[in-house]
Amino acid sequence: MQRNENFPLCQTHLDFHTSPDIPGIGSRFSKENFQAALKAGALDSITIFAKCHHGLCYYPTEVGTMHPNLDFDLTGAMIEAAHEIGVRAPIYITAGWSDLDANRHPEWRAVTADGKDQVTGGFEYGVSYGQPKKYGAWQTLCLNDGPYAEHIYALTEEICRRYKSIDGLFFDICIVGDTCYCETCKNGMRFMGMDPMNTEDNMAYFRLKRKAFMQKCSDILKRFHPEATIFFNSGGADQYRPAYHVHQTHFEMEDLPTAWGGYDKLPLRAKYFGRTGKGYLGMTGKFHLDWGEFGGFKSGEALRYEAAQMALYGAGCSVGDHMHPDGEMELQTYRNIGTAFRYLKQIAPFCYGGKTIANVGLYLSPEPKANEGVSSILLENQIDYDLVWENNFDEFDTVILPEKTVLDEEALCALRAYLAKGGKLIFMADALVKNGKFQIDCGLEYAGGPLFDCDYLFTDEQYTDIPDAPMLCNIPGHRVHVVSGEVLASVLSPYFSRTYGHFCGHKNTPHDKDSVSMPAIIRNGNIVYLTHSLPRQYHVFGSPYHKNYFMMALRSVCKEHPLQAEGLYAQGRCTMIQQPEQNRYCINMTYASPIRRGCAEIIEDIVPIYNVRVSVQVPEKIQKIRFGLSNEEIPFTVQGGRICFTVPELHCHTSIVLDYE
Repeated sequence: MQRNENFPLCQTHLDFHTSPDIPGIGSRFSKENFQAALKAGALDSITIFAKCHHGLCYYPTEVGTMHPNLDFDLTGAMIEAAHEIGVRAPIYITAGWSDLDANRHPEWRAVTADGKDQVTGGFEYGVSYGQPKKYGAWQTLCLNDGPYAEHIYALTEEICRRYKSIDGLFFDICIVGDTCYCETCKNGMRFMGMDPMNTEDNMAYFRLKRKAFMQKCSDILKRFHPEATIFFNSGGADQYRPAYHVHQTHFEMEDLPTAWGGYDKLPLRAKYFGRTGKGYLGMTGKFHLDWGEFGGFKSGEALRYEAAQMALYGAGCSVGDHMHPDGEMELQTYRNIGTAFRYLKQIAPFCYGGKTIANVGLYLSPEPKANEGVSSILLENQIDYDLVWENNFDEFDTVILPEKTVLDEEALCALRAYLAKGGKLIFMADALVKNGKFQIDCGLEYAGGPLFDCDYLFTDEQYTDIPDAPMLCNIPGHRVHVVSGEVLASVLSPYFSRTYGHFCGHKNTPHDKDSVSMPAIIRNGNIVYLTHSLPRQYHVFGSPYHKNYFMMALRSVCKEHPLQAEGLYAQGRCTMIQQPEQNRYCINMTYASPIRRGCAEIIEDIVPIYNVRVSVQVPEKIQKIRFGLSNEEIPFTVQGGRICFTVPELHCHTSIVLDYE
């Protein structure tokens, strides 16, 4: 991550979605308390609020509606207090959710194809006043160049005119969904000669107009504050929606690992946005669970681990908070955040400003679960990887293509050239299958998709980490004929798929021992093909044996990596970057074991692990190995061209520096 002084390392995202029924808004706000919190948190930046999801503004406004129980410019007071102590204060503006606007202007609401309002979180109409409201239940508004978009433009300009110094704008709920069938959108589509009820036309119009919305907001900001940052959340940092990336000055990756997908969601996203050349932040929360949770806390040690984990993958850190309606900052929250941020600033020199040395490349598939499965398998085996970016196959020793990856001609030419030079390839399922044929010469003929609802994987070889019996694959494999190559594993079919007409017991039909086995994992030179999508299988069902089968296939062609570590267990993470200007490599390791408690994945006990054995292979002659923070030297040996040393103890995180001439 290449940072500059205008882009933060340590940020808090301060929400303030505050009901009009609550009195005394901001009555206990004070500059002294606000600044004390920022200092306790060791913040570089704090995103503060101008308009919230209730549709209320926190400054005197002629465009919007100021909170009825606020009697001063709270937005301006926060900007002034932050700037006085050298902390940035980008401004939050809600876009897609605004309860007040949705109720005042039903015609501004986004609409589904069947003519209903687009809502989230189980929002219900026509319910009694006292009925409980579900979490995250909001009405979604249309931003596609209609009257509500014009309202946001006017509000943006008002804010830009009002405040002389603006560090940035953060627009929220910007790209929810990918279609809208409101009358404004349908009329706009007809004017452009498009069919509003044609899904592809509607999606194309949505992308066009949503990008136009972002462009207009950016133009307004640049006109008044040309150096300010801008980010459009809720889709703006989605690696699968690159059309919306161009308008972001940076990326804030909203993950909230306790409730939004766990601790393995960040690395894949960080590797993607690390390739864009723009700054990027991971975003977690101070909450036990999720946004807007008053009285929920994550421990300072858990936040320290999360911040170190973000640093491992080159991301800065943003921690979400929600201010009490009376405006008083909760200092316990910022003491917890400060635990993380002070540590992050200590380790920053060893985490940022370098280049990866990963020799395994992942080509991003349109199937997210497959990508996340590959990422988890590699991370849990301490194999650092990076993404294949702009067909740069040659950066890697081995490239992995998950299912559903079909290459265009330019990418295909690059892949063939890479393979001709001895590059190694792992691909699977229907990857590289176009018009019923493989796109490359791999010694196989594609015979079709699965015939049954499950099947059973086995190998005749003996492995300590693979069962010596056929193993269930809930996601069945594709079928191929082997022209040339070595079969590393095979598959048996069930007697039949489970139906009301043919079923056996509670769940899946057992394998038919008399069925003809088919190839499942085939190696042909430097190419390995897996008929199953084992990464998606692992991501969905979580059996370590599917992970082990995948690793068996990977190791059959890729046996060594620049960085190898033993004794980190599945939850350990390990990366290495080169910092050429300092003549050094930096290794960063973390270890914590998230556990499921109720509905949350939490980190409670961070225990030390001992005697982690590390080996490194680099072209430079290493002169000294030391711990980054203490400078204490670590003895090492050279064995078979690899630098070998042991980390005696790892507690949460450590940085190790390898100096060379």
